[in-house]
Amino acid sequence: MGATLAALAGINNISGPGMLDFESCLSLEKLVVDNEICGMVLRMVAGIEPREDFPALPRFEELLKDQHLLISRHTRRYLRKEHYFPGAAIDRANRSRWQEEGSCSLRERAHGEVQRLLAEYEPSRLPEETKAELTRRMEHEARRWGMEGLPHERL
Repeated sequence: MGATLAALAGINNISGPGMLDFESCLSLEKLVVDNEICGMVLRMVAGIEPREDFPALPRFEELLKDQHLLISRHTRRYLRKEHYFPGAAIDRANRSRWQEEGSCSLRERAHGEVQRLLAEYEPSRLPEETKAELTRRMEHEARRWGMEGLPHERL
């Protein structure tokens, strides 16, 4: 709801995705789910854009009579732009299909998506000296705030 209210107010940058315990820690699974929520919110605030080629009532009646509204050329042309298609973490199947497919919880699906993303990750192509400089700056800030090192160094 916070993302929805922020987006409706015109705010286009919020903190919180992936964060737990009042931003004290981060969950990659929650980040995956929050990313889906943000995608849905962004689609919602985009609104409905009028199309000059939008079919008039007679066209709808013809498509409905022939029972092919969803496969009409007009629908296929705009479907990907107008409809938000969530990622693998969001399951919109009915209950019986969900059960047939293993009854995976949202957390399990999000964890699977995290694993997929990590497996497909390709390191940045930044020059090594740029990466080293960024690391030095982050380490400096970590020490300034009482940390012994960066979190990944303590694993």
